Amino acid sequence: MQRKFLSISAIAVLLFLFSGIFAQQKKLTMDDIYHSSKFSLKYLSGIKWAPDGKAFYFIKHKKDTTLIMRHDLQNGLESIWLDVHTITDPQTGKPLQVFDWKLSNDGRKILFKTDARRVWRRYDEARFLIYDLKTKKLKPVHAYHLRIRHAKLSPDGSKVGYTFDNNVYVQDVATGKVTQITFDGSKDIINGQFDWVYEEEFGQSDGWRWSPDSKKIAFWRVDQSKEPTFSWTEFEGIYGSVRTIHYPKAGGTNATVKIGVYNLDSARTVWMDTGVNSNQYIPRIKWTNDPNVLSIERMNRLQNKLELMLADVNTGNTKVILTETDPCWVDVRDDLTFLKNKKQFLWTSERSGYRHIYLFDLKGKKKKQLTKGHWEVTSVAGVDEDNGWVYFTANKGSSIENHIFAVKLNGKGLHRLDSEPGWHRPVFSPKWNYFIDAYSNAKQPPVQDLCTIQGKVVRHLIQNSINKFKEAGVAIPHYFQMTTEDGVNLNARIIKPVDFDSTKKYPVLIYGYGGPGSQMVRNSWDYSILWYTLLTQHGYIIFTVDNRGTGGRGKAFKNLAYGDIGKYALGDHIQAAKYLAKLPYVDKNRIGIWGWSGGGYLTLMAMTKGSKYFKAGIAVAPVVDFRLYDSIWTERYMGLPDQNKAGYDSTSVLSYVNGYKGGLLVVHGSSDDNVHMQNTMQFIKRLQEEGKQFRLMIYPGLNHSLLGPYARYHLFSMMTDFILNNL
Repeated sequence: MQRKFLSISAIAVLLFLFSGIFAQQKKLTMDDIYHSSKFSLKYLSGIKWAPDGKAFYFIKHKKDTTLIMRHDLQNGLESIWLDVHTITDPQTGKPLQVFDWKLSNDGRKILFKTDARRVWRRYDEARFLIYDLKTKKLKPVHAYHLRIRHAKLSPDGSKVGYTFDNNVYVQDVATGKVTQITFDGSKDIINGQFDWVYEEEFGQSDGWRWSPDSKKIAFWRVDQSKEPTFSWTEFEGIYGSVRTIHYPKAGGTNATVKIGVYNLDSARTVWMDTGVNSNQYIPRIKWTNDPNVLSIERMNRLQNKLELMLADVNTGNTKVILTETDPCWVDVRDDLTFLKNKKQFLWTSERSGYRHIYLFDLKGKKKKQLTKGHWEVTSVAGVDEDNGWVYFTANKGSSIENHIFAVKLNGKGLHRLDSEPGWHRPVFSPKWNYFIDAYSNAKQPPVQDLCTIQGKVVRHLIQNSINKFKEAGVAIPHYFQMTTEDGVNLNARIIKPVDFDSTKKYPVLIYGYGGPGSQMVRNSWDYSILWYTLLTQHGYIIFTVDNRGTGGRGKAFKNLAYGDIGKYALGDHIQAAKYLAKLPYVDKNRIGIWGWSGGGYLTLMAMTKGSKYFKAGIAVAPVVDFRLYDSIWTERYMGLPDQNKAGYDSTSVLSYVNGYKGGLLVVHGSSDDNVHMQNTMQFIKRLQEEGKQFRLMIYPGLNHSLLGPYARYHLFSMMTDFILNNL
């Protein structure tokens, strides 16, 4: 028989084809995702604009050195502005380790934050040091060895204010002289910061503000003495310990709040008149451009009425100038902007059915509605008064995207500044001639571009390539609208295996959250995409839907969540399961669901009340009954328990335990200060009483985010195994 030989070129082609097959067969591993840097992303961090707007600074870490770099806007040159490694921390005797930094308004001083320690969600307890860029001298705030909170330089840079042991202090930068402003701080009385529930649900940790002339300080005084407490066990050591915090649950007694203004010249505090009803909220205060006038936002306990007041800080007298009401709830925002050249301010409101920008005078008279339409303003970035432009972000054009816009103060000239699809977050220069556009989309990892104010890209600052993700076979999400049986279109996302075969039957894992005003379906880079891809490589489809009651689609759509959070959250996820079951490539008997926090709650509802439609579920840090959750968040969407018993009963997972059929993994951190492990314990006790089997994983000493040196790898490895074996 004649022997035949392949040509060199033919061998090369075969090797290429086989290598491609092997590459496709290679699957992602948990080590690839959690123990490797191969998929790490680049960022410019710690960005600060120079006061003159001609450059910006950013942090660069190089080996053991921290550099503050200067980026010149004109020519793009980057240079070392400050080598922090040359600055010695007097407490440690070693080079200063920078957690964060702030530049004074005149650009002459830096307030360094170091040795930061986490308090609840934020690392805001730290040592602070003031560095003089001219003399190169470093001075401590309060003391070198003590951690303080919320340190801020005054607008003129001559003083620094801060809180320590629940009192407010001011230190003269030049002399180091410290002046104590409040004296009644204790475990029950908090000055200049907040109790747990204000910080968590109003997004506020820092509870004091400098006046624009640097002569006054406005601050919250929080009295939590009558607020209920909650305790949990810490298991470290021989005997362990018990930790107790003030935590008002739905219907419980809240802390009482007062607003004081301290005058540094007279050494006198004046208390603002916020009304006789102490059972209310003061979620925001903000100085106007007049150092004698402070704005105060006051909200009733039900959170369906928000009033904007102006206060004379010399007398404490206040006047309501604007009122927002809603049949369900009013959201608290940070869009209030006082104009410098006119006695006017910008305010966003949902009064038209969608959040838009309005211009008012200081008497509360509406001058102009600047934006309108069936789309939502997501944030106000600021105002260039000299040229008459307002800059903001909105979902105009797509409810799953966020873009940058400008509109004239007279409401004309609305136009979009960015050109790429996705989710954009701008940082504008102080002169309003440039902005840094940080954006991403499902096919593009995070990008940071320097742009002119007209939106033209001057240069790419950071570009993360999709190529390394493509080489790993990362699955790209597809976005569409799913129609419910009653004709409502819902935003949805599906992630299919790269080698998807429409003739096969695939199990589906739904990721859900569904909380009021939330939005999970967004055209942005998903940091969970590697794990989801790993699951698709094992033959799973991943699905997400934003149910009725979620955000981005107007107030009426969002208000559907009111009074019974679980109604549409569960109902529309059942609709999703029905929709998926009808697809020819879905195994209708293998539809699962998972979620975290509110998504954990959704999962438990799906596995009990909706168990007919879901084979398996994973609930991480779940709420089981909203009577067990905090007052501010719960009452905003559910009302008071004694006024809505039917709603609370209907929303409670505990009402449906007998519907559970099996296939559940519950996960909780034992030190979860947010959704207490009490929730999980009450739920699993009911399962045990019913004789029903489940799986449970507790992470000792970890909180709601389950952050730890080992936890995420352990958690997602366990979840992966559970999915592979149960779905």
